[in-house]
Amino acid sequence: MAAGVYDTDLTTINLAETNTNWDDVNVLGGGGGANSAEIDFAIQGTNAITRQVSNNTRGVMYDFGSTITLGADDHIFTWTVCATPGITDIRSLGGIRVIVGTSTGDYYNYFVNGSDTLPGGGMRNYSVYYSATSASSTQGSPGANPQFFGSVVATNATAKGDNYACDAIRYGTGFYIVQGDATEPITFESASIINDSNANRYGILSARGGGYNLKGRFVIGQTGSDQTTVQSYFDDSTTSVTFLETDFAKDDFTQIIVDHPSTFFRASGINFTGVSTFNPGIIKFNNSSTTGSLINCNFNNIGKTFLQANVDSTGSGWVSSDTVFQSGSDLFDSSFRTTVGASASILVDDPSLIRECVFDNEGSKHGIEVVVTGSYVFNANLFSNFDSGSNANEALYFNPPGGTGDLTLQITNGGTSIEFRNASSGTVNIENNATITITDAQDNTEIRVFDVGTTTELAGIENTSGSFPFTLPIGTTVDIALISLQYQNKRISNFTITETQDLPALQKFDRNYSNP
Repeated sequence: MAAGVYDTDLTTINLAETNTNWDDVNVLGGGGGANSAEIDFAIQGTNAITRQVSNNTRGVMYDFGSTITLGADDHIFTWTVCATPGITDIRSLGGIRVIVGTSTGDYYNYFVNGSDTLPGGGMRNYSVYYSATSASSTQGSPGANPQFFGSVVATNATAKGDNYACDAIRYGTGFYIVQGDATEPITFESASIINDSNANRYGILSARGGGYNLKGRFVIGQTGSDQTTVQSYFDDSTTSVTFLETDFAKDDFTQIIVDHPSTFFRASGINFTGVSTFNPGIIKFNNSSTTGSLINCNFNNIGKTFLQANVDSTGSGWVSSDTVFQSGSDLFDSSFRTTVGASASILVDDPSLIRECVFDNEGSKHGIEVVVTGSYVFNANLFSNFDSGSNANEALYFNPPGGTGDLTLQITNGGTSIEFRNASSGTVNIENNATITITDAQDNTEIRVFDVGTTTELAGIENTSGSFPFTLPIGTTVDIALISLQYQNKRISNFTITETQDLPALQKFDRNYSNP
Protein backbone atom coordinates (compact mmCIF):
# COMPACT_ATOMS: atom_id res chain seq x y z
CA MET A 1 0.00 0.00 0.00
CA ALA A 2 0.92 3.68 -0.08
CA ALA A 3 -0.08 6.91 1.60
CA GLY A 4 -3.78 7.45 2.19
CA VAL A 5 -5.94 8.70 -0.67
CA TYR A 6 -8.38 11.28 0.69
CA ASP A 7 -11.49 11.93 -1.39
CA THR A 8 -15.04 13.16 -0.91
CA ASP A 9 -18.27 12.45 -2.71
CA LEU A 10 -19.23 16.14 -2.59
CA THR A 11 -20.53 17.69 -5.82
CA THR A 12 -20.15 21.44 -6.24
CA ILE A 13 -23.30 23.44 -6.80
CA ASN A 14 -21.50 26.81 -6.90
CA LEU A 15 -18.35 28.31 -5.34
CA ALA A 16 -19.63 31.92 -5.30
CA GLU A 17 -16.72 33.35 -7.26
CA THR A 18 -19.09 35.52 -9.36
CA ASN A 19 -22.67 36.60 -8.79
CA THR A 20 -23.90 35.08 -12.05
CA ASN A 21 -27.22 33.27 -11.49
CA TRP A 22 -27.38 34.35 -7.85
CA ASP A 23 -30.92 35.67 -7.33
CA ASP A 24 -32.21 38.05 -4.70
CA VAL A 25 -34.49 36.64 -1.98
CA ASN A 26 -36.41 39.48 -0.33
CA VAL A 27 -38.87 37.98 2.14
CA LEU A 28 -40.30 41.20 3.59
CA GLY A 29 -39.99 43.41 0.50
CA GLY A 30 -38.55 46.91 0.59
CA GLY A 31 -35.24 48.32 -0.57
CA GLY A 32 -31.68 47.22 -0.17
CA GLY A 33 -28.43 46.98 -2.10
CA ALA A 34 -27.71 44.47 -4.83
CA ASN A 35 -25.61 41.42 -4.19
CA SER A 36 -22.02 41.26 -5.42
CA ALA A 37 -19.07 38.86 -5.40
CA GLU A 38 -16.53 40.24 -2.91
CA ILE A 39 -13.46 38.99 -1.04
CA ASP A 40 -14.37 40.34 2.41
CA PHE A 41 -16.31 37.32 3.73
CA ALA A 42 -14.83 34.62 1.48
CA ILE A 43 -14.10 31.34 3.27
CA GLN A 44 -13.49 29.25 0.15
CA GLY A 45 -11.61 30.48 -2.91
CA THR A 46 -11.46 34.23 -3.58
CA ASN A 47 -15.00 35.59 -3.28
CA ALA A 48 -18.35 35.17 -1.55
CA ILE A 49 -21.72 36.65 -2.48
CA THR A 50 -22.30 39.60 -0.13
CA ARG A 51 -24.94 42.24 0.48
CA GLN A 52 -26.46 44.45 3.16
CA VAL A 53 -29.46 43.14 5.08
CA SER A 54 -30.87 46.03 7.05
CA ASN A 55 -34.04 45.70 9.12
CA ASN A 56 -35.19 43.02 6.73
CA THR A 57 -35.22 39.28 6.02
CA ARG A 58 -33.14 38.82 2.95
CA GLY A 59 -30.52 36.73 1.21
CA VAL A 60 -29.58 35.03 -2.04
CA MET A 61 -30.20 31.77 -3.89
CA TYR A 62 -28.14 30.25 -6.66
CA ASP A 63 -30.04 28.95 -9.69
CA PHE A 64 -28.31 25.71 -10.73
CA GLY A 65 -30.19 25.80 -14.04
CA SER A 66 -31.84 22.42 -13.63
CA THR A 67 -33.12 20.26 -10.80
CA ILE A 68 -30.77 17.95 -8.87
CA THR A 69 -31.78 14.42 -7.91
CA LEU A 70 -30.22 13.92 -4.50
CA GLY A 71 -29.09 10.52 -3.25
CA ALA A 72 -30.83 8.90 -0.29
CA ASP A 73 -28.16 10.13 2.15
CA ASP A 74 -27.06 13.33 0.37
CA HIS A 75 -27.03 16.52 2.37
CA ILE A 76 -26.50 20.10 1.22
CA PHE A 77 -23.39 21.82 2.65
CA THR A 78 -23.72 25.64 2.69
CA TRP A 79 -21.38 28.36 3.95
CA THR A 80 -23.11 31.51 5.20
CA VAL A 81 -22.70 34.32 7.73
CA CYS A 82 -24.41 37.30 9.29
CA ALA A 83 -21.68 39.58 10.66
CA THR A 84 -23.99 41.72 12.80
CA PRO A 85 -25.28 39.41 15.54
CA GLY A 86 -26.46 42.37 17.59
CA ILE A 87 -29.24 43.12 15.10
CA THR A 88 -29.93 39.54 14.05
CA ASP A 89 -33.04 37.68 15.17
CA ILE A 90 -32.73 34.73 17.53
CA ARG A 91 -32.57 31.21 16.11
CA SER A 92 -36.21 30.30 16.75
CA LEU A 93 -37.18 33.31 14.61
CA GLY A 94 -34.87 32.27 11.80
CA GLY A 95 -32.02 34.71 12.39
CA ILE A 96 -29.78 32.68 10.04
CA ARG A 97 -31.42 30.30 7.59
CA VAL A 98 -30.31 27.89 4.92
CA ILE A 99 -32.90 27.79 2.14
CA VAL A 100 -33.28 25.16 -0.59
CA GLY A 101 -36.05 24.78 -3.12
CA THR A 102 -37.35 24.89 -6.65
CA SER A 103 -37.60 28.68 -7.07
CA THR A 104 -36.90 31.88 -5.15
CA GLY A 105 -40.47 31.69 -3.87
CA ASP A 106 -40.73 27.96 -3.26
CA TYR A 107 -38.26 26.57 -0.74
CA TYR A 108 -37.68 24.99 2.65
CA ASN A 109 -36.35 27.12 5.52
CA TYR A 110 -33.80 25.65 7.95
CA PHE A 111 -33.31 27.86 11.03
CA VAL A 112 -29.66 27.01 11.63
CA ASN A 113 -28.52 29.86 13.88
CA GLY A 114 -29.31 33.21 15.46
CA SER A 115 -28.08 35.92 17.77
CA ASP A 116 -28.75 33.76 20.84
CA THR A 117 -26.79 30.75 19.58
CA LEU A 118 -24.00 32.46 17.67
CA PRO A 119 -23.33 35.75 19.47
CA GLY A 120 -19.84 36.11 18.02
CA GLY A 121 -20.89 35.87 14.38
CA GLY A 122 -18.58 34.07 11.96
CA MET A 123 -18.85 32.15 8.72
CA ARG A 124 -20.18 28.65 9.35
CA ASN A 125 -20.87 25.58 7.26
CA TYR A 126 -24.33 24.06 7.71
CA SER A 127 -25.57 20.68 6.45
CA VAL A 128 -29.26 20.12 5.78
CA TYR A 129 -31.35 17.26 4.43
CA TYR A 130 -33.82 18.32 1.75
CA SER A 131 -37.29 17.42 2.94
CA ALA A 132 -40.32 19.04 4.49
CA THR A 133 -40.02 16.92 7.64
CA SER A 134 -36.51 18.17 8.41
CA ALA A 135 -37.17 21.85 7.61
CA SER A 136 -38.19 24.56 10.09
CA SER A 137 -40.83 25.97 7.76
CA THR A 138 -41.94 25.98 4.14
CA GLN A 139 -42.20 28.93 1.74
CA GLY A 140 -44.54 28.35 -1.18
CA SER A 141 -44.64 24.85 -2.65
CA PRO A 142 -41.15 23.42 -3.23
CA GLY A 143 -40.93 20.35 -5.46
CA ALA A 144 -39.21 17.02 -4.90
CA ASN A 145 -35.90 17.90 -6.59
CA PRO A 146 -34.22 21.23 -5.73
CA GLN A 147 -32.71 23.74 -8.18
CA PHE A 148 -32.18 26.84 -6.00
CA PHE A 149 -29.74 26.91 -3.08
CA GLY A 150 -28.76 29.69 -0.68
CA SER A 151 -29.41 31.39 2.64
CA VAL A 152 -31.30 34.22 4.31
CA VAL A 153 -30.74 36.30 7.43
CA ALA A 154 -33.28 38.22 9.46
CA THR A 155 -32.22 41.54 11.00
CA ASN A 156 -34.28 43.83 13.19
CA ALA A 157 -32.36 47.13 12.97
CA THR A 158 -30.29 49.19 10.55
CA ALA A 159 -27.02 47.73 9.27
CA LYS A 160 -24.22 50.15 8.42
CA GLY A 161 -22.76 48.16 5.56
CA ASP A 162 -22.53 44.72 3.99
CA ASN A 163 -23.21 42.26 6.81
CA TYR A 164 -24.27 39.08 5.02
CA ALA A 165 -22.55 36.56 2.77
CA CYS A 166 -23.10 33.15 1.21
CA ASP A 167 -20.17 31.10 -0.10
CA ALA A 168 -19.53 27.61 -1.48
CA ILE A 169 -22.49 25.23 -1.72
CA ARG A 170 -22.08 21.48 -2.33
CA TYR A 171 -24.03 18.29 -1.83
CA GLY A 172 -22.99 14.77 -0.84
CA THR A 173 -22.22 12.78 2.33
CA GLY A 174 -18.55 13.11 3.36
CA PHE A 175 -14.96 11.78 3.23
CA TYR A 176 -14.01 8.43 1.66
CA ILE A 177 -10.42 7.43 2.37
CA VAL A 178 -8.43 4.39 1.25
CA GLN A 179 -4.95 2.86 1.39
CA GLY A 180 -2.38 4.13 3.94
CA ASP A 181 0.15 1.91 5.72
CA ALA A 182 2.04 1.64 9.01
CA THR A 183 4.57 4.24 7.85
CA GLU A 184 1.98 6.72 6.58
CA PRO A 185 -1.38 5.81 8.13
CA ILE A 186 -4.67 7.56 7.56
CA THR A 187 -5.24 10.12 10.35
CA PHE A 188 -7.79 12.74 11.32
CA GLU A 189 -5.14 15.42 10.96
CA SER A 190 -4.35 14.51 7.36
CA ALA A 191 -8.04 14.62 6.46
CA SER A 192 -8.57 17.97 8.20
CA ILE A 193 -5.67 19.59 6.33
CA ILE A 194 -7.37 18.72 3.05
CA ASN A 195 -10.80 19.70 4.37
CA ASP A 196 -9.64 23.10 5.66
CA SER A 197 -7.57 24.23 2.69
CA ASN A 198 -8.87 27.40 1.02
CA ALA A 199 -9.35 25.52 -2.24
CA ASN A 200 -11.73 23.04 -0.57
CA ARG A 201 -13.40 24.11 2.69
CA TYR A 202 -15.59 21.02 2.55
CA GLY A 203 -17.07 21.46 6.03
CA ILE A 204 -16.82 17.73 6.85
CA LEU A 205 -13.86 17.36 9.25
CA SER A 206 -12.55 20.70 10.53
CA ALA A 207 -9.62 21.22 12.86
CA ARG A 208 -10.20 23.07 16.14
CA GLY A 209 -8.18 23.56 19.29
CA GLY A 210 -7.41 20.11 20.69
CA GLY A 211 -9.10 18.09 17.98
CA TYR A 212 -11.63 18.02 15.18
CA ASN A 213 -15.30 18.65 14.41
CA LEU A 214 -17.07 16.09 12.22
CA LYS A 215 -20.36 16.19 10.41
CA GLY A 216 -21.25 13.71 7.73
CA ARG A 217 -19.48 10.48 6.83
CA PHE A 218 -15.83 9.68 7.58
CA VAL A 219 -15.34 6.39 5.77
CA ILE A 220 -12.13 4.35 5.89
CA GLY A 221 -11.79 1.61 3.29
CA GLN A 222 -14.34 2.77 0.70
CA THR A 223 -13.82 4.87 -2.42
CA GLY A 224 -15.85 8.04 -2.76
CA SER A 225 -17.07 7.40 -6.28
CA ASP A 226 -18.73 4.00 -6.06
CA GLN A 227 -17.98 2.92 -2.47
CA THR A 228 -15.85 -0.01 -3.61
CA THR A 229 -13.98 -1.41 -0.61
CA VAL A 230 -10.18 -1.10 -0.56
CA GLN A 231 -7.70 -2.36 2.06
CA SER A 232 -6.73 0.60 4.24
CA TYR A 233 -4.71 1.48 7.35
CA PHE A 234 -5.79 4.00 10.04
CA ASP A 235 -3.80 4.80 13.18
CA ASP A 236 -4.36 7.87 15.33
CA SER A 237 -4.07 8.77 19.01
CA THR A 238 -4.38 11.38 21.75
CA THR A 239 -6.93 13.72 20.23
CA SER A 240 -10.67 14.34 20.25
CA VAL A 241 -13.47 14.23 17.69
CA THR A 242 -16.75 16.06 18.23
CA PHE A 243 -19.80 15.00 16.24
CA LEU A 244 -21.37 18.37 15.52
CA GLU A 245 -24.97 19.29 16.14
CA THR A 246 -26.82 18.88 12.84
CA ASP A 247 -30.49 19.24 13.69
CA PHE A 248 -31.59 19.36 10.06
CA ALA A 249 -29.75 16.22 8.98
CA LYS A 250 -30.85 12.60 8.94
CA ASP A 251 -30.45 10.96 12.33
CA ASP A 252 -27.69 8.68 10.97
CA PHE A 253 -25.87 11.37 8.96
CA THR A 254 -22.67 11.57 11.00
CA GLN A 255 -20.76 8.28 11.05
CA ILE A 256 -17.24 6.89 11.26
CA ILE A 257 -17.31 3.77 9.08
CA VAL A 258 -14.51 1.19 8.71
CA ASP A 259 -14.64 -1.29 5.84
CA HIS A 260 -12.77 -4.05 3.93
CA PRO A 261 -11.69 -7.38 5.50
CA SER A 262 -7.98 -6.50 5.49
CA THR A 263 -8.31 -2.98 6.81
CA PHE A 264 -6.45 -2.11 10.03
CA PHE A 265 -7.94 0.48 12.42
CA ARG A 266 -6.33 1.62 15.65
CA ALA A 267 -7.56 4.46 17.88
CA SER A 268 -5.71 5.15 21.13
CA GLY A 269 -6.59 7.77 23.71
CA ILE A 270 -9.20 9.47 21.52
CA ASN A 271 -12.31 11.13 22.94
CA PHE A 272 -15.40 10.88 20.72
CA THR A 273 -18.23 13.20 21.80
CA GLY A 274 -21.70 13.75 20.41
CA VAL A 275 -23.46 17.06 21.09
CA SER A 276 -26.80 16.36 19.42
CA THR A 277 -29.59 14.14 20.71
CA PHE A 278 -30.98 13.84 17.17
CA ASN A 279 -27.80 13.02 15.20
CA PRO A 280 -25.27 12.03 17.90
CA GLY A 281 -22.86 10.13 15.63
CA ILE A 282 -22.39 6.43 14.89
CA ILE A 283 -19.25 4.27 14.85
CA LYS A 284 -19.49 1.23 12.60
CA PHE A 285 -17.16 -1.60 11.57
CA ASN A 286 -18.74 -3.09 8.45
CA ASN A 287 -16.67 -6.24 7.93
CA SER A 288 -16.29 -9.11 10.40
CA SER A 289 -12.63 -9.60 9.39
CA THR A 290 -11.48 -6.00 9.84
CA THR A 291 -8.80 -5.71 12.51
CA GLY A 292 -9.62 -2.94 14.98
CA SER A 293 -8.35 -1.77 18.37
CA LEU A 294 -9.96 0.80 20.65
CA ILE A 295 -7.43 1.55 23.38
CA ASN A 296 -8.27 3.93 26.25
CA CYS A 297 -10.86 5.72 24.13
CA ASN A 298 -13.90 7.54 25.51
CA PHE A 299 -17.29 7.63 23.82
CA ASN A 300 -19.48 10.34 25.30
CA ASN A 301 -23.13 10.92 24.33
CA ILE A 302 -22.71 9.23 20.96
CA GLY A 303 -25.12 7.01 19.06
CA LYS A 304 -24.73 3.31 18.37
CA THR A 305 -21.36 1.53 18.18
CA PHE A 306 -21.19 -1.48 15.84
CA LEU A 307 -18.16 -3.68 16.56
CA GLN A 308 -17.02 -6.89 14.84
CA ALA A 309 -15.28 -10.16 15.70
CA ASN A 310 -11.71 -8.91 15.12
CA VAL A 311 -12.19 -5.66 17.01
CA ASP A 312 -11.10 -5.32 20.62
CA SER A 313 -11.62 -2.67 23.26
CA THR A 314 -9.16 -2.22 26.13
CA GLY A 315 -9.61 0.44 28.80
CA SER A 316 -12.28 2.28 26.83
CA GLY A 317 -15.54 3.69 28.15
CA TRP A 318 -19.03 4.51 26.89
CA VAL A 319 -20.89 7.20 28.85
CA SER A 320 -24.52 8.20 28.19
CA SER A 321 -24.30 6.63 24.75
CA ASP A 322 -26.54 4.39 22.68
CA THR A 323 -26.16 0.61 22.55
CA VAL A 324 -22.87 -1.10 21.71
CA PHE A 325 -23.26 -4.16 19.46
CA GLN A 326 -20.60 -6.70 20.43
CA SER A 327 -20.78 -8.96 17.34
CA GLY A 328 -18.04 -11.24 18.67
CA SER A 329 -15.63 -8.49 19.71
CA ASP A 330 -13.40 -8.75 22.77
CA LEU A 331 -14.01 -6.10 25.44
CA PHE A 332 -11.51 -5.98 28.32
CA ASP A 333 -11.33 -3.52 31.23
CA SER A 334 -13.92 -1.30 29.58
CA SER A 335 -16.75 0.61 31.20
CA PHE A 336 -20.36 1.45 30.48
CA ARG A 337 -22.26 4.11 32.38
CA THR A 338 -25.88 4.88 31.59
CA THR A 339 -27.21 4.06 28.17
CA VAL A 340 -29.71 5.91 26.01
CA GLY A 341 -30.19 2.79 23.87
CA ALA A 342 -33.30 0.72 23.41
CA SER A 343 -32.71 -1.73 26.25
CA ALA A 344 -29.09 -2.17 27.38
CA SER A 345 -25.59 -0.70 27.30
CA ILE A 346 -24.34 -3.56 25.15
CA LEU A 347 -25.95 -6.26 23.03
CA VAL A 348 -23.90 -9.38 23.82
CA ASP A 349 -23.46 -12.46 21.63
CA ASP A 350 -20.45 -13.93 23.47
CA PRO A 351 -20.45 -13.25 27.23
CA SER A 352 -17.05 -14.94 27.65
CA LEU A 353 -15.45 -12.04 25.73
CA ILE A 354 -16.77 -9.42 28.17
CA ARG A 355 -13.96 -9.41 30.74
CA GLU A 356 -13.24 -7.23 33.77
CA CYS A 357 -15.72 -4.60 32.59
CA VAL A 358 -17.64 -2.17 34.79
CA PHE A 359 -21.34 -1.35 34.35
CA ASP A 360 -22.83 1.55 36.32
CA ASN A 361 -26.51 2.36 35.92
CA GLU A 362 -27.72 5.93 36.35
CA GLY A 363 -30.87 5.53 34.27
CA SER A 364 -33.45 2.86 33.56
CA LYS A 365 -31.67 0.46 31.21
CA HIS A 366 -30.08 -2.97 31.56
CA GLY A 367 -26.34 -3.47 31.75
CA ILE A 368 -26.14 -6.23 29.14
CA GLU A 369 -28.67 -7.82 26.80
CA VAL A 370 -27.60 -11.40 26.00
CA VAL A 371 -28.94 -12.66 22.68
CA VAL A 372 -27.39 -16.15 22.62
CA THR A 373 -28.00 -19.35 24.54
CA GLY A 374 -25.45 -21.64 26.19
CA SER A 375 -22.98 -21.69 29.07
CA TYR A 376 -20.24 -19.06 29.42
CA VAL A 377 -17.54 -18.03 31.87
CA PHE A 378 -18.27 -14.42 32.85
CA ASN A 379 -14.99 -13.08 34.12
CA ALA A 380 -14.70 -10.38 36.82
CA ASN A 381 -17.42 -8.03 35.55
CA LEU A 382 -18.84 -5.55 38.05
CA PHE A 383 -22.38 -4.13 38.11
CA SER A 384 -23.71 -1.35 40.31
CA ASN A 385 -27.01 0.52 40.79
CA PHE A 386 -29.14 -2.00 38.90
CA ASP A 387 -32.54 -3.10 40.22
CA SER A 388 -33.91 -6.58 40.80
CA GLY A 389 -37.23 -7.88 39.57
CA SER A 390 -38.43 -4.68 37.89
CA ASN A 391 -38.25 -5.98 34.30
CA ALA A 392 -36.71 -2.63 33.40
CA ASN A 393 -33.15 -2.19 34.60
CA GLU A 394 -31.71 -5.41 35.94
CA ALA A 395 -28.04 -5.99 35.22
CA LEU A 396 -28.84 -8.77 32.71
CA TYR A 397 -31.60 -9.04 30.12
CA PHE A 398 -31.76 -12.49 28.49
CA ASN A 399 -33.46 -12.11 25.12
CA PRO A 400 -32.48 -14.95 22.74
CA PRO A 401 -33.81 -15.16 19.15
CA GLY A 402 -37.17 -16.88 19.08
CA GLY A 403 -37.54 -16.49 22.83
CA THR A 404 -36.34 -20.01 23.63
CA GLY A 405 -33.23 -21.55 25.18
CA ASP A 406 -31.21 -21.52 28.39
CA LEU A 407 -28.35 -19.36 29.62
CA THR A 408 -25.71 -20.13 32.24
CA LEU A 409 -23.16 -17.54 33.34
CA GLN A 410 -20.29 -18.77 35.50
CA ILE A 411 -19.25 -15.64 37.36
CA THR A 412 -15.53 -15.77 38.16
CA ASN A 413 -12.70 -13.78 39.72
CA GLY A 414 -14.80 -11.61 41.99
CA GLY A 415 -17.42 -10.61 39.45
CA THR A 416 -20.69 -9.22 40.79
CA SER A 417 -23.59 -11.59 41.31
CA ILE A 418 -26.23 -10.21 38.96
CA GLU A 419 -30.01 -9.98 38.89
CA PHE A 420 -31.64 -10.76 35.58
CA ARG A 421 -34.74 -10.36 33.46
CA ASN A 422 -35.64 -13.45 31.44
CA ALA A 423 -37.55 -12.94 28.18
CA SER A 424 -37.07 -16.60 27.23
CA SER A 425 -39.22 -19.62 27.89
CA GLY A 426 -36.02 -21.29 29.10
CA THR A 427 -34.02 -20.75 32.27
CA VAL A 428 -31.24 -18.44 33.39
CA ASN A 429 -28.66 -19.86 35.79
CA ILE A 430 -26.18 -17.52 37.44
CA GLU A 431 -23.31 -19.47 38.99
CA ASN A 432 -21.35 -17.27 41.34
CA ASN A 433 -17.85 -18.66 41.06
CA ALA A 434 -14.54 -17.91 42.70
CA THR A 435 -11.00 -18.68 41.64
CA ILE A 436 -8.64 -20.41 44.08
CA THR A 437 -4.97 -20.18 43.17
CA ILE A 438 -2.62 -22.66 44.81
CA THR A 439 0.64 -20.76 45.07
CA ASP A 440 4.30 -21.65 45.63
CA ALA A 441 3.86 -25.24 44.46
CA GLN A 442 7.05 -27.16 43.86
CA ASP A 443 8.05 -28.12 40.33
CA ASN A 444 6.32 -31.21 38.94
CA THR A 445 3.67 -31.27 41.63
CA GLU A 446 0.47 -33.06 40.65
CA ILE A 447 -2.65 -31.32 41.98
CA ARG A 448 -6.13 -32.83 42.06
CA VAL A 449 -9.36 -31.15 43.29
CA PHE A 450 -12.18 -33.53 44.27
CA ASP A 451 -15.78 -33.06 45.24
CA VAL A 452 -15.63 -33.41 49.03
CA GLY A 453 -15.59 -37.00 50.30
CA THR A 454 -15.54 -38.50 46.79
CA THR A 455 -13.13 -39.34 43.98
CA THR A 456 -14.99 -37.11 41.52
CA GLU A 457 -12.39 -34.78 40.07
CA LEU A 458 -13.45 -31.16 39.58
CA ALA A 459 -10.09 -29.69 38.50
CA GLY A 460 -6.49 -30.78 38.27
CA ILE A 461 -3.11 -30.68 36.60
CA GLU A 462 -0.44 -33.35 36.04
CA ASN A 463 2.64 -31.21 36.65
CA THR A 464 2.68 -27.65 37.84
CA SER A 465 5.37 -25.12 38.63
CA GLY A 466 4.67 -22.16 40.86
CA SER A 467 0.88 -21.90 40.86
CA PHE A 468 -2.33 -23.55 39.76
CA PRO A 469 -5.68 -21.67 39.55
CA PHE A 470 -9.08 -23.36 39.42
CA THR A 471 -12.57 -21.88 39.38
CA LEU A 472 -15.69 -23.38 40.98
CA PRO A 473 -19.05 -22.08 42.25
CA ILE A 474 -19.01 -20.28 45.58
CA GLY A 475 -20.18 -22.64 48.33
CA THR A 476 -18.55 -25.73 46.78
CA THR A 477 -16.63 -27.85 49.30
CA VAL A 478 -13.62 -29.76 47.99
CA ASP A 479 -10.69 -31.97 48.95
CA ILE A 480 -7.35 -30.95 47.42
CA ALA A 481 -4.49 -33.42 46.94
CA LEU A 482 -0.87 -32.38 46.21
CA ILE A 483 1.46 -35.19 45.12
CA SER A 484 5.20 -34.81 44.55
CA LEU A 485 8.13 -37.25 44.51
CA GLN A 486 10.48 -35.10 46.58
CA TYR A 487 7.87 -33.67 48.93
CA GLN A 488 5.38 -35.19 51.29
CA ASN A 489 1.94 -35.83 49.85
CA LYS A 490 -0.50 -33.27 51.17
CA ARG A 491 -4.27 -33.26 51.46
CA ILE A 492 -6.43 -30.22 52.24
CA SER A 493 -9.81 -31.59 53.29
CA ASN A 494 -13.25 -29.98 53.54
CA PHE A 495 -12.18 -26.69 51.97
CA THR A 496 -15.22 -24.49 51.21
CA ILE A 497 -14.90 -21.90 48.44
CA THR A 498 -16.20 -18.55 49.65
CA GLU A 499 -14.23 -16.00 47.63
CA THR A 500 -11.39 -15.63 45.17
CA GLN A 501 -8.15 -16.12 47.07
CA ASP A 502 -4.62 -17.56 47.09
CA LEU A 503 -3.96 -20.84 48.91
CA PRO A 504 -0.25 -21.47 49.70
CA ALA A 505 0.92 -25.04 48.96
CA LEU A 506 3.25 -25.14 52.04
CA GLN A 507 4.76 -28.44 50.95
CA LYS A 508 7.31 -30.20 53.21
CA PHE A 509 10.41 -31.94 51.92
CA ASP A 510 10.21 -35.73 52.14
CA ARG A 511 13.33 -36.85 54.07
CA ASN A 512 12.63 -40.44 53.12
CA TYR A 513 12.79 -39.68 49.42
CA SER A 514 15.65 -41.48 47.70
CA ASN A 515 16.56 -40.52 44.17
CA PRO A 516 17.32 -43.86 42.41
